[in-house]
Amino acid sequence: MSPAIIRLDLYRLLLSVSEALDLVSRPLVNHHKQVSYLAFHLGRAAGLTGQELTELTMAAALHDIGGLSLAGRLDVLDFDLAAPERHTLPGYLLLKKFPPFAAIATLTRFHHLPWQEGAGAEYDGQPVPRAAHLLHLADRVAILLRPEEEILGQTAAILEKIEAHSGSKFMPAAVEALREVAGREAFWFDLVAPMVCETVISTQIGTGAEKTTDLHDLAQMFRQLIDFRSHFTATHSSGVAAVAPWIADKAGLSPADCECMKIAGLLHDIGKLVVPQEVLEKSAPLSREDFYSIRKHPYFSQRILSRVAGLEEISQWAAFHHERLDGTGYPFHLDDAHLSTGARLLAVADTFTALTETRPYRASMSGRGTIQIMEGMVRARKLDSSLYGLLHDHADEVDALRADAQQAALAEHRNFLADWAALGPG
Repeated sequence: MSPAIIRLDLYRLLLSVSEALDLVSRPLVNHHKQVSYLAFHLGRAAGLTGQELTELTMAAALHDIGGLSLAGRLDVLDFDLAAPERHTLPGYLLLKKFPPFAAIATLTRFHHLPWQEGAGAEYDGQPVPRAAHLLHLADRVAILLRPEEEILGQTAAILEKIEAHSGSKFMPAAVEALREVAGREAFWFDLVAPMVCETVISTQIGTGAEKTTDLHDLAQMFRQLIDFRSHFTATHSSGVAAVAPWIADKAGLSPADCECMKIAGLLHDIGKLVVPQEVLEKSAPLSREDFYSIRKHPYFSQRILSRVAGLEEISQWAAFHHERLDGTGYPFHLDDAHLSTGARLLAVADTFTALTETRPYRASMSGRGTIQIMEGMVRARKLDSSLYGLLHDHADEVDALRADAQQAALAEHRNFLADWAALGPG
């Protein structure tokens, strides 16, 4: 089997990603996991089984994935959400390109569609899956939770609030499913327990979500999720994914390892999901808190990817791309004795690509300026000299390769924005 075609527990990966999404702000902690737990139990009570129940539970784990900014993420905490398409449509567009997530994408798109006395059973002449309405209810129950209060003291008010909107906001069958599960104290205790993630995974849904997956397709989807959060980074991972395998090939790595280096380049910044968009696009000097936020991202790249069997080596390469040979990098402060060739290589590719890009706080650098900075980093034992040497000897060739990859990614980003505008209201 090709290293790009592997069996992955997609549900565990999705939970890792959703956990990262919930770390953007304290009010969001556990939100996706709680919605996933609620959706599973509502779906089962409503009679969903097999693939339909699996898709609902997986969609719940990523339902707000299109909330690209912190403001957009916090908006979803309002019970009467004014402009849901600001996060439902980007999420739909990001997920639908990965074939195993096509059904999940549809549920994500419609998870704020009101029932409207039955009118919400379809949209623009097309049927809306009932699972989307179950997800809508699960999401709204979750935002009514008050973590500072005992859960059993809240349940009556939550049910009263939901039932007041049965038929208008919520599908009556979904409300009936909530009534069925709400009578068990254990249901509510599990919902707010710290181990709620494990409670959900312990169901048979996790096993059912293991699939043979094209890792390139999956990595491309997450690359867009990471990079499209800011137009300043919309092409970054594509650039790294072009440069890294080129260096790997020149360094004599096997074709399989070169392929994995490309995937690592696509995924290396997945931890930026915990960094608010407002920080990524900040043109003013970054504050100390901003720097603290940015320095978290390689740690969370490792945390997200390492939990998924099959991505162990890629997760290390991704997590260590800001480590330096002299031990002054972050966040683990590893030195040359603990950095593999893959980690060193990705650091060189990431540095080269980042220096050529425009950022809100600086303009892009010329080829010569990039080389000067990287040579200084090599002399200071920040970057691997032999791997840098391969790039230095062919700098124009590598830069052209990077530019072509990033131009293609820029076109993708523009198409994404155009599709978003076309699907939006009005």
